[in-house]
Amino acid sequence: MTSRPVWLPSASSPPRPGFRLALQPRARGLLLLTAVVTLAALITGRSILYNLAYLLIALLLVSLAWAWSAVRDLEIRRIPRVRRQSVGGFFEETLILRNTGFFPKVWLEIRDGSNLPGHRASFVLDNLGPQRERLWTARTRCRRRGLYRLGPLTLIGTDPFGLFEATLQLAETSEVLIYPPVLPLWRIGLPVGLWRSSEAARRRTSEVTPSAGGVREYQPGDAFHRIHWPSTARRDRLMVKEFDQDPAADLWIVLDMMAEVHVRRPLPEEEWDLGAPRGLLPPSTEEYAVAAAASLAAYFLKRERAVGLLAYGSQRLLLPPHRGEAQLERILEGLALLRAYGTQPFHDVLQTHAMRMVRGAVLILITPSGDPRWAIVARSLDGHGIRVAAVVLEASSFGGAETGPRVLPILQSAGIPTAVIRFGEALPLALEALGAP
Repeated sequence: MTSRPVWLPSASSPPRPGFRLALQPRARGLLLLTAVVTLAALITGRSILYNLAYLLIALLLVSLAWAWSAVRDLEIRRIPRVRRQSVGGFFEETLILRNTGFFPKVWLEIRDGSNLPGHRASFVLDNLGPQRERLWTARTRCRRRGLYRLGPLTLIGTDPFGLFEATLQLAETSEVLIYPPVLPLWRIGLPVGLWRSSEAARRRTSEVTPSAGGVREYQPGDAFHRIHWPSTARRDRLMVKEFDQDPAADLWIVLDMMAEVHVRRPLPEEEWDLGAPRGLLPPSTEEYAVAAAASLAAYFLKRERAVGLLAYGSQRLLLPPHRGEAQLERILEGLALLRAYGTQPFHDVLQTHAMRMVRGAVLILITPSGDPRWAIVARSLDGHGIRVAAVVLEASSFGGAETGPRVLPILQSAGIPTAVIRFGEALPLALEALGAP
C-alpha cells in the first residue's frame, strides 16, 4: 500500500555529515529486561528463561541490523526546476528517493536543511519496497531576495519495533538565487541625454546600435553578423560594420546602501504580501530601494537604453552601462546579494563617481537619506552636463526620521524630477513622477 508524504518543517541549520545509530527509549527498557531475564536464567537454570533470553537477544540483534540497513542502499536526488527565481514567483524542485537494496524500508524520514524561507522539502514515508522509488515536489513562494542553500539532507530510519534509530547525514548542497521583484512600470519620461550628434558619432561601440558609422577590415573575434557583404565584395576582403554610440546617453542607477539611513518598520511578516498586484513590499527602505532599482533597470533596458548600476553596501557594486538581457541578469544578480551594510555617505559616493561619468549621462539617485549634502551635490551635477532624477524614500513612513522636508526643496529648486515613495504605496505609480518636468 502506497503512503502519502507527511510534510515536516525544514531544519534551520545544516547537520554534520555522517552516520549515527541511537537507542530509542523503549530499547533501553528491553535491554534492562534482557539483562534481568538472562541473570535469572543463569541463577535458576530454567530452560524457559534461557529461551526467553535468547528470544530477547535475537530481537535486539535483528532490530539493530534492520535499523542499520534502514538508511543504506538509498539514492536521493533533488532536481530544481530553475536555479534563479524572482521574489513573488515560485521555486519548485522535485526530489526522487530510490531503494536500491533487497529489503523494504519500513519507515523513513527525510529532513531538509535548506535555508530558503518557507521551503518545506522534508517529509515522512513508509513501505518503500526494494528497487522502488518515490518522488515528490516541493513548491515554495519566494519571499526574500538573496542566495540560499538547498540541503543538506538527513535520512532517518528505524526498525519495525522502533528500538533503534539510524541517521545518515548527506553533505551535498546546492544553491538558488532569488532576484528582487521587478514591478511593471508604464511610462517614465527621462531625458535621453545631452550628446550632440557629432559627439555621438565620435564614440564607437562594440554593440550593435541603430547608427552605423562605417566599415573596417575584419579582425579575429568580430561577430559574423557584422560582416558588410557589399563592401566585402567590392574590396575582395572581409569588411565589418562599425556602429556609433546611440545618441541616448548612458543611464546610471545609483543606490544609497549606507546602513545608518535605512530603517525597517516593525510589522509581522504575515501582514505584507510580496506578490500583491499593487506591488506591496517588505516594510523596509532597503527592500523598497532595491525593488525600485530593479524595476527601473528592467524598464529602461527593455527600451534599448544602456543602464549601469552603482552602490556601496555590503560590497561595492559597480556595473558599467550596457544593453540587453545579459545586463539585466547582471544587475538583478548584484541586487539580490546587495545589503545595506555600507559606511560611506551618499554624497561621498556621488562626488567620487558621478563627477567622473561621461558628460550627458543620466543619473537616477535612490535614497532614504535626509542629509541635504547629497541633494546639493545632485544640484551641482547639472553644471557638469549630467542630468539627474531622484527617488526619495520617505523614511518617516517606515518609522524613521523625516526625509522630504530636508531634501525636496533643494531638488525642486534645481528642477530635478523627483519621486517620493512611502510605505504601502504602489511602487509603479510612485515612480511615474520621475517623468514630470
